[in-house]
Amino acid sequence: MIGRSIAGVALALATLALTSEARAQDAASIVAKARDQVDNGNYADALKTLSVLRSKNVPPQLAVEAGLLETTALLVAQGQDAAASACGRAVVAAGYDPDIARDLSPKVRDACRAASKKVRGERVSAAKATIGKLEIAEPEVAYQPVRLSTTVDKKPSFLRMVARVESSGLEGAFDVPLIPSDEGPLLGTLDPSWIRPSASLTIKLVAQDKFGDLGDALETRTVKVPAAEAIVALGEVPKGAKVTLDGDPVTPDDKGRVAAPAGKHEIAMTLASGAYAEADIELSRGVVARLALAPQQPSPSRVLPWVATGTAFALGVAGGVLLINSEARRSELEDAAAEREPGTDLPANDYATLQDIDDERKLFQYVGIGLLSGAGAVAITATVLWLVPTGGGSSSAALEPIFTPGMIGVRGRF
Repeated sequence: MIGRSIAGVALALATLALTSEARAQDAASIVAKARDQVDNGNYADALKTLSVLRSKNVPPQLAVEAGLLETTALLVAQGQDAAASACGRAVVAAGYDPDIARDLSPKVRDACRAASKKVRGERVSAAKATIGKLEIAEPEVAYQPVRLSTTVDKKPSFLRMVARVESSGLEGAFDVPLIPSDEGPLLGTLDPSWIRPSASLTIKLVAQDKFGDLGDALETRTVKVPAAEAIVALGEVPKGAKVTLDGDPVTPDDKGRVAAPAGKHEIAMTLASGAYAEADIELSRGVVARLALAPQQPSPSRVLPWVATGTAFALGVAGGVLLINSEARRSELEDAAAEREPGTDLPANDYATLQDIDDERKLFQYVGIGLLSGAGAVAITATVLWLVPTGGGSSSAALEPIFTPGMIGVRGRF
C-alpha cells in the first residue's frame, strides 16, 4: 500500500515537471514568434501574439522579454502611456529593476523610465508597509552627533530606509542608513563632522530597495545647527546671580546654560548675598558639560584683630621694660646722691652727674607710660574688632573706652 502511494506521488511530480516544462516551451515559442513579428514591423500581430500570455504563468525572464516587446509594439500602435503600462509589468517581472530597457531605443527607455518610477513608487504600499515620521534629536551644540529614527510597520524584506543629508556648510550629500534596533525603531547617527556651527541641515527620509530610491523623499526636515561649539550647563541659576566666563560677564539662558568655545575655562558665580564659587573646566567640541556651582559665604577675616592684639602686646612689653629701667635709674640716682668722698661729708658726685641720671629716668618713665597708654588704646581696638561680627552679621555688644589719670580700660555691655 505504502509503495503504491510513493509511486503515485512520484508520478504526479513527474507529470507536473513535464507540464511546467511544456508551458515554458510554449511561452518561449510565443515570445519568439512575437520577437520576429516586432523585428518585421508587424506590431499589431505581435500584440495579438503576446496577449495570450496574460493568462499564463510565465517564467520571469520570458515575462521581462515579453513586456519589452509589448512596450515596443505599443509605442507604435497606441502611444507612450500604453507603452509605459506594459513596461511596468516588465519592471515588476524583473524584480523592480529600473534599468531593464538599458539596451533598447531611447523611446523605449523613456517609456520604461516613467513606468519604473510609477511601479517602484507603489512598491511600499503594495507590500502594505506603513512608514512613520522622521524623528531627529536636534543638536544642542555644533559638532554633536545627531540621532535619527523612524518606524516601519510590517517591514518587507526588500525595504531599506535612509536619511539623505545636505549641509549648507559642506558640498554634496550622503545617506545615513537607518538600521533596525533592539528597541524597535530604525536608528541612524549623523556624523559630528557634518554638524558645523550655524549650518543649515536638510534631511530627507527616503525608501529604497537594492536598486536605489523607491520614488521621491517621503519627508523633508530642516535643522539649524547652533553657533556654539560647547555648552556649560549650570542648572538653575538663582535670581540676581552674576556669572562670569574667564572673567567676562555672561548671561545664562533660561535653562542655565552658557555657550563657550572648546578649551580650558574658568567659570564663576556670585550671588546677591556675596556668596561665591568658581571652577575650572575643559571643554571639547560637541560637548554639553554639566557643572554644579555651590556659592559659599567668604570666611570671616581676623587679620586686623590679630594685628591689633599683637601690636598692643608689643607696646605693653616695651612700655613695661622702659618703666623697669626708669625705676632702676631712680635707685641709681638715690645711690649716687648718698655717695660721699672718703673721710668727709662732701658728695662724691656733682650736680650735673645726678641731673643726667634723673633726666634719663624721666625719659624712660614718660616713654614707658606713653607706650603703655598706646598699648591700652590698641587693646581696646583689638577687643572691639574681636567682638564685632564679620560677614554681615549683627551683635548686641556695646563698648566704650575709658581714659582717666588712674586707669585705661573699656566698659560696655554684651
